[in-house]
Amino acid sequence: MAARRDQNMTTTMILGGASGVGFEVARQFGAHDQGIIVVARDAAKVKAAVQALQQDGVTASGYACDVDDYLAVQDLFQKVTRKTPDLTTLIYNVGNKHLDNALSSDLATIQASFKTNVLSGIYAARLFLTQTATRGPRAILFTGGGASVRPSNKASILSLTKAAQRSYVATLHEELAPKDVFVGLVTIQGIIDSSPEMQAAKVATAYWTLYQQRDQGEIFYPEHVGGSEFDRSNG
Repeated sequence: MAARRDQNMTTTMILGGASGVGFEVARQFGAHDQGIIVVARDAAKVKAAVQALQQDGVTASGYACDVDDYLAVQDLFQKVTRKTPDLTTLIYNVGNKHLDNALSSDLATIQASFKTNVLSGIYAARLFLTQTATRGPRAILFTGGGASVRPSNKASILSLTKAAQRSYVATLHEELAPKDVFVGLVTIQGIIDSSPEMQAAKVATAYWTLYQQRDQGEIFYPEHVGGSEFDRSNG
């Protein structure tokens, strides 16, 4: 699942890039002459996403990998960096969107959500930092959620884990800024496909804006909302 490469091209790897916002981000970055590596758990979806990108003229390849399987993620980075020395950008777009109230989930469910939404993102970012070339600027972008700043009892654990993710990204941004690595967070303040404004292709433009401008550690999409996405209608 690979395509011809331009020697001057840099590459973006998107974890959670085979559908929805992740796929539209792949399209957005690919349209700006980035090589794209799509990663998701479902091999069939990865193959379909890569084929669609290639039909759009994007240089794309893909891998099936579960980000919660750390040995598999380590193997993924080894394969990717061996074949793609120009990997300069990582986008972590994987999330456990389990909905609950503050008392309904058992500890195992909470731990699973925390692993996917926080720990696996930290692990992927650290592998990216240690296994990619240090020459030239690099970037790591994360997908956040409005629940991180407006917690809802309809999404208690999602609110908790997205808040933890947001805190970590802010500190990583500060730590890596002097080292020519931009770290940013796209905080999505709405339910995808719930309104024309929340179409995945429109949301994806926020990632390219953040990546290009690099003047702030977080961007909100939409910029202005009223209340939690779980407690209001989107229309």
